[in-house]
Amino acid sequence: MTHAKSSKGIIGLGALGRAIDTFIPESITSPAAVLFTVKAFDLEAAIKNEASAWPAELPFVTLCNGYIWPIIERVQPILGSRPIRVGMTTIGSTLTENGSIEIYANNTTTSWGLWGSQQEKIDPSAAELQLLGLFPNGTWHDDIRPLIRQKWILNVVINSLGAAHRLQRNGLLAGHRQEAEGLLDEAISLSELLWPDVPWPKNQKQDLSKKLWQVVDATSGNENSMARDVRLSRLTESEYLAGVALNYDGFAKLKTIHKKITHS
Repeated sequence: MTHAKSSKGIIGLGALGRAIDTFIPESITSPAAVLFTVKAFDLEAAIKNEASAWPAELPFVTLCNGYIWPIIERVQPILGSRPIRVGMTTIGSTLTENGSIEIYANNTTTSWGLWGSQQEKIDPSAAELQLLGLFPNGTWHDDIRPLIRQKWILNVVINSLGAAHRLQRNGLLAGHRQEAEGLLDEAISLSELLWPDVPWPKNQKQDLSKKLWQVVDATSGNENSMARDVRLSRLTESEYLAGVALNYDGFAKLKTIHKKITHS
């Protein structure tokens, strides 16, 4: 596991961590929350490593791709009364060849909220809300799960197809539309098993299909991060995306694309 620590409370200063770091003024040296921007496969170890390094009242906020609920369940007893938040951001970032960072922050949102019933009575402090307000369209949600579920579904399709076909830019997904729609169908069905108590809006498939291609269009020039990981022979987060299907019967398309990514 590799991660870095910022005095501003950011754990995991990769491209995403550095992008988020730019929104926090230099004058802030005592963070209102600790933001974990590590890869999903590093999250549990990072949280355990940092559990005793920060004041107990300081919330831990995950900003990770993938289905991380089992990880949160495992670390929650270790953290005791410390507030745990699950968050998401659409801020895009990539490391350039010269080591600098490019940030895509136009029309982005950053959200976090309660991750489950255990957290229902631990409301955000004024300082935590003020920190969230530093991000473009930063919002607090009493139930973050519908947003996280939607982001998970879209990541399953976009990241998995990008990695499987070595698509450097998200816009190239338009050439795999039929395959994307098939993965979307299975991702929706699997999400119903992962979040069984989160209600669905009407016309979910139609709405998510429309949303998928809106995201692809809006991020068409962005580098597909999981395709980059495959290209560089690095571990991917597929185990927490399409690979979640391995724990269930069916979902042949998700299992096939996960195998293609992890056995490449």
